Amino acid sequence: MNLAAKFSTPLRNSFIYVANNASVFNECSSRKHLIFHHLRAFSTTPTFTDTNKDKNAKFSRPLRPRVGGLDISRLPDISKLDPILDVPGPIIDPSFPVTRPSVVITAPETESDDTDVLSAVTGLSPSEIRDLQKKTLIIKRVVNQTEKGRIPSMYVLVVVGNGKGAAGFGEGKHDEVPTAVRKATNKAIKSLRYFERYDDRTLYHDIEHKFHGTTIKLWARPPGFGIRCNHYIHEIAKCIGIQDLSAKVLGSCNGMNVVKCTFEALNSQKLPSEIAKSRGKNLVDVYHTYYGTK
Repeated sequence: MNLAAKFSTPLRNSFIYVANNASVFNECSSRKHLIFHHLRAFSTTPTFTDTNKDKNAKFSRPLRPRVGGLDISRLPDISKLDPILDVPGPIIDPSFPVTRPSVVITAPETESDDTDVLSAVTGLSPSEIRDLQKKTLIIKRVVNQTEKGRIPSMYVLVVVGNGKGAAGFGEGKHDEVPTAVRKATNKAIKSLRYFERYDDRTLYHDIEHKFHGTTIKLWARPPGFGIRCNHYIHEIAKCIGIQDLSAKVLGSCNGMNVVKCTFEALNSQKLPSEIAKSRGKNLVDVYHTYYGTK
């Protein structure tokens, strides 16, 4: 304990605790020297002798800078103005333009070639084709079973319309969805046709139509009723420009069947002028005559 007496009181108490509880310390004297050797590095009192200074020199390392070779003479003189970086005179922030530029550069149309071809086929101008409402209603993965195996592809159904009575739908398949959407959109634009609307807002009469396992019922509604029907029929009515409509889907609610059945039903409605001509009667619009809605 003569050597332990050289340490401060907290270190001496911790050393005595370790010495009493460590069996290895009591058995091996060489390990005692190791423990004393490490405790000397944390001692607050000068316990080193002249003979132990070289042995413990590694515990007293001199401070060194974080960046090697850093010299204050290499730093720039901030008290002087730099001829390149510094601007003479007061610093004025540039004013932010309040108005937007008169000329706006837009990205080129990615489907310019298709627009030109569709314009030549349909007779519509390129601007009218770009202004069409395009709604992708169905996107699903399909598989074609062949001799080589199962070949997957993506199926897309798109409905387009101008909101003024003209609408059409198209289907497309491809390995990638964007290409399938473009093919379906082109087919839908090529199949555009005009649907008659009463007062430019609803149907002329109620319709019931069946397509395969799907049966739909369409009802004409008064102004302000809105579109209350299946979501596929709702999007089709938006593209056509129908504002007041209610519908009910019976049987299969498959999206493809609902869309095709809706277009066939709207195409099958009979105009009052056709009915009056077949019956040999004169046509009078009682609603507009007595209520003056126009």
